[in-house]
Amino acid sequence: MQYGVLPHTPPEREPETKGEIDVTFALSAADVFEAAILLEERGARFYADAASRCTGEAKKLLLGLSSMEKNHAERFRSILEGLRASSSAPEPLPEEAVQYLEALTSDRIFTEAISIGAQESYPEILEKAIVVEKNSVFFYTAVKDILSSKMEAKDVDRLIAEEIGHFHSLTDALRTWRERTGGA
Repeated sequence: MQYGVLPHTPPEREPETKGEIDVTFALSAADVFEAAILLEERGARFYADAASRCTGEAKKLLLGLSSMEKNHAERFRSILEGLRASSSAPEPLPEEAVQYLEALTSDRIFTEAISIGAQESYPEILEKAIVVEKNSVFFYTAVKDILSSKMEAKDVDRLIAEEIGHFHSLTDALRTWRERTGGA
């Protein structure tokens, strides 16, 4: 199994503060795709929840994004199955690697601030969804550099482009809503 090293952290660097995660460990492509599946599944639930609070075109947009996120998770699952089929048993991840992946896919992307409350308006939902997409692009850009296979990196590039497309769809929807309603 080939491993990549997370960029931008020299191996000799010591964590500066207690609790800081040292990201000089190696992650396999399978580890990265496992984390990406979790991220996409969370995204699908986020958009489905948002859609349940909307009607009409707003609901259609959000359900479409939920469906796309589910498709991304399935694409990653397929890649992951191929990786597992072509390699020997994966080595266990160091605790630091597990912490890093959890940090990248949990409260760093789906923060408490983007939770959708019962009284959220459509533009507030769009604003939160835009943050999710920005954070997703950051995640995929960060992990792409640790993938050793150009083929796997191409898959991630394609998903980055799709996430950026989601960002554009959301910002267009927000702009259109503001133009129609005179909202700020």
